Amino acid sequence: MSQVVKGELGQRLDHYLSRITPFGFAGAALLAQDGEVVLNKGYGLANRAEGIPNTAQTVFSTGSISKQFTAAAIMKLEMQGKLHTGDPLTKFFPGVPADKANITLHHLLTHTAGIINYSGEDFVMADKEETVLKILAAPLRFSPGEEYAYSNAGYSLLAAIIEQVAQQPYEQFLHTQLLAPAGLHCTGYRLPDWSATNVAHWYNGRNDFGTPLEKPYPSWNLLGNGDILSTTEDMFRWHQALLGNDILSEAVKEKMYTPEQQEYAYGWRVVETEHGRCIQHNGASSYGSSALFRRWIDANVVLVLFCNTDYMGEVLIRTLQEPLEALIFGEDVPLPPPLPAAPPCPLETFAGEFVLPEGDTIHVSLENDSLHLMPSSQAGINWLLSLSEAETAVYNQSFQQTQTVMAAALAGDTEPLFNSLARREARTSGVLRTWQELVEEVQPTEIKVLGIRPSLYLEDACEAITKFTGPEESGWFVSIWRDGQNVGVLLTELTSDNIFTAVAQPVTIDTLVTYHLSYAQPRQFQIVSESSSIRELISEQNIPARKV
Repeated sequence: MSQVVKGELGQRLDHYLSRITPFGFAGAALLAQDGEVVLNKGYGLANRAEGIPNTAQTVFSTGSISKQFTAAAIMKLEMQGKLHTGDPLTKFFPGVPADKANITLHHLLTHTAGIINYSGEDFVMADKEETVLKILAAPLRFSPGEEYAYSNAGYSLLAAIIEQVAQQPYEQFLHTQLLAPAGLHCTGYRLPDWSATNVAHWYNGRNDFGTPLEKPYPSWNLLGNGDILSTTEDMFRWHQALLGNDILSEAVKEKMYTPEQQEYAYGWRVVETEHGRCIQHNGASSYGSSALFRRWIDANVVLVLFCNTDYMGEVLIRTLQEPLEALIFGEDVPLPPPLPAAPPCPLETFAGEFVLPEGDTIHVSLENDSLHLMPSSQAGINWLLSLSEAETAVYNQSFQQTQTVMAAALAGDTEPLFNSLARREARTSGVLRTWQELVEEVQPTEIKVLGIRPSLYLEDACEAITKFTGPEESGWFVSIWRDGQNVGVLLTELTSDNIFTAVAQPVTIDTLVTYHLSYAQPRQFQIVSESSSIRELISEQNIPARKV
């Protein structure tokens, strides 16, 4: 399928994605409505060094969307009478430890088995037997069936079971039983002939991680749980195949789409939205790739989104999911202004340090044909957001509150954190579980409040991002504040601490515009020049930043 931009809806999404590309988006998107593809197009670069663009045919990583292929393979084997989702691990592996003897395929499929999340690094070679033994030897996080905890390792066990029952390699079974019959010719790990395809490079900031084909791939740390390669068109073909009964029966699909804890079914999240039932999954990697597959069954709308770069340390698809849904279903999203064909002034003239009146700095760098404005402190974040005096006071207060309660929690005193909670009695146990999860994973010894920004989760609120660093791991704790009280907490994953960096482009000789994809709010700054040199940038609140 060649590039498609069709109808009012296709043009609407294309307009948005084209506008945000100079501000940090790179990837490809497919949108179908009532069975017709109205958008299938690539944006940005697949290979920055060689200037190769992303197109409708570019190959991307599906990330953890791969899990639904593994789930489909298990269901295919159940259709064939070769296994059942109620089968225990002891049926497939000898010497299963007693605490794991009652784990079933159903537990693995729904992330309720209690086993570890990761068995090792994605691109570090590990054989099947070694990986299975490592997973089975690790202590359980909880008794099977009692709780939900996402587990990549659980899907690696499922892949090993598929190989044992099918008596053929995992990818070969997927190809012969699922992918080829569904018409997917550009989907897999190593079986497709990738030589004539454009496989997108992965980018984390400036770092080019190449493609997975250049790495030990797929390792058994990855097989069955992530990073199958595909195209937007192939994923749409898979959606169409799942609508019929040739690949999987209606009864099997009903079972596969029945959600358990945390709305997780077999390889899919199944959620009820204001637009009806949505069957979905996403995927992401610390190397910069991410993917989103959303199937609004009742509305008959399908979105496939691939990204081959991160966004200031955040997963790019997460910043785009909400605005894309809004656009698809008729809402408006603020856009950056159109850019001139050529920059009105050389971008390199902006590079350097800018100093705010109280001495805080904004570091400006030129990256990937755009300007990156990195604040050194909360004062710099406030300036980039063009906050009013009242808003600045709220953000600064929230910063201090976060610093106080998080430092106390690190020292072993969680009482200040609990005292800050709105609806303390109802929320204390949940917040404690979130905090304990961070402590268990990271074993933190250091803390740094990175900053405060508008909340991505609650309206009329701001959120603090706090980084906790341990001997080997780091974790990020999000505290959401409203009216001086903590109204929400969650854990997030970042690939860098640059999340408050704003991407900017000059739109005229005297106007610079920033647009942060997470907030979807363009901000204008006056450019003050002298003899072709940039002297100052002045915010919408008339606060200057002087270049030094």
